Amino acid sequence: MTPVDTITRVSQESVSTESHADRLRRLEEEAAEALERLSLAAEGEERGDGHHHPAEVATDADRRERELAEQLRWRERVTRIEAAKAALAAGTYGICVDCGAEIPEGRLRAVPDAARCVPCQTKLNRRR
Repeated sequence: MTPVDTITRVSQESVSTESHADRLRRLEEEAAEALERLSLAAEGEERGDGHHHPAEVATDADRRERELAEQLRWRERVTRIEAAKAALAAGTYGICVDCGAEIPEGRLRAVPDAARCVPCQTKLNRRR
């Protein structure tokens, strides 16, 4: 490999790393906005009149349960984003945490916070 090839490869890696950081930042902002929206929605749904029909209580409880599940999914996503940002800083971003193989660029574009290659993620999902 010539010095020009090395510089080009390093330059391409920098651009790629930068775009991964940008994607993670956008995803982090999206998660923060979603959590804020869910938090505000929950605050706005509080009823203070004390007069509920049993069907309304059930509907409210079901809606709240769905909102809490969505909040949990977003919080888990934030945790994965933080782990991806730490891996990016450590130089291990894009390396599968289970097998050590390189995670394909297409997967990282589709799922910027992916910590596993598709085969390892599939194995994990089957165990759940």
